[in-house]
Amino acid sequence: MRLLGRFCCCCCCREGSVRRISVDAVIPLFTVPLLTVIAAQNLVCTILVFLMSPPLVYYIYRNFLRFLMRTKFFLMWTISSVLMLMAIFEISVVPLLEILPEENYVFMAAVVAGLVCGYKTRQNADQVAQEDLQIQGLELGESSDDICNTCKRHVLPKTFHCRICQTCILRREYHCKWLDCCIGGSNLRWYMGCLFCSAVAFIYGSNLTMTTICHPFVFVGTVLLPDDCSDAYHQLDISICFVSSIYSLTIGLIVTFYFFYHLWLQYLGTTTNERRLLNNGNEHDKGILKNVIQFFCCKS
Repeated sequence: MRLLGRFCCCCCCREGSVRRISVDAVIPLFTVPLLTVIAAQNLVCTILVFLMSPPLVYYIYRNFLRFLMRTKFFLMWTISSVLMLMAIFEISVVPLLEILPEENYVFMAAVVAGLVCGYKTRQNADQVAQEDLQIQGLELGESSDDICNTCKRHVLPKTFHCRICQTCILRREYHCKWLDCCIGGSNLRWYMGCLFCSAVAFIYGSNLTMTTICHPFVFVGTVLLPDDCSDAYHQLDISICFVSSIYSLTIGLIVTFYFFYHLWLQYLGTTTNERRLLNNGNEHDKGILKNVIQFFCCKS
């Protein structure tokens, strides 16, 4: 099983060259749509898929991906999910003519903003402490007495080494699996923007979808909420929309939690990495819940 990461799929590029795509990056492209179709068969399938997907991802990671130093599996899962949800919304939900053009514009604006912020988060990631020092006009080795135990490099305070990125990150939060980059001082603002815009897009898109395919009721003013979704499984295309809305709402709530969590950390003037080091001095003292959260969100 350890050899799985060494096998590659090849696709032809221009000028006769060949670009290799690792298997771990291809798996989500088929897994995410397949699980969605299976979940759309009936209510029981929906419940089973949502309950079994996290153990499935964990099984794939434990038996295949953990032997790789760096994997694109989670990043491609993110990209596949976003593209699939957008396609379902624009192709299946919007044509039902229950959504105003202005509502679709707001949704698309949030999606585009989230994608731009996510791209900027990755673009500004993996910057070593030396770059941050140069921005401040400082010289490594002269202005800092702290030395990284891993790379033996002079670093600023609050700089931590990431074994995945293989570099030191100033004000490091964690290595985000779903964006495949470290979150730190160089890209935290973009990451916060990505969380906020993504939360708006996922939750708003879920609400628009549910109030379109289900019988809605007026909550406050012009705000609608779904009331009766008993007919959601009568047609496959409608049930796929329903499942996608549940998936989108789940992701939106998780992203919202992390957005407010990071706001709280900034209010306290600390980082996720510092709190982890403070509360878990012994690596073996971590609870099961903390291990699960760390696996599905980030790596220390």
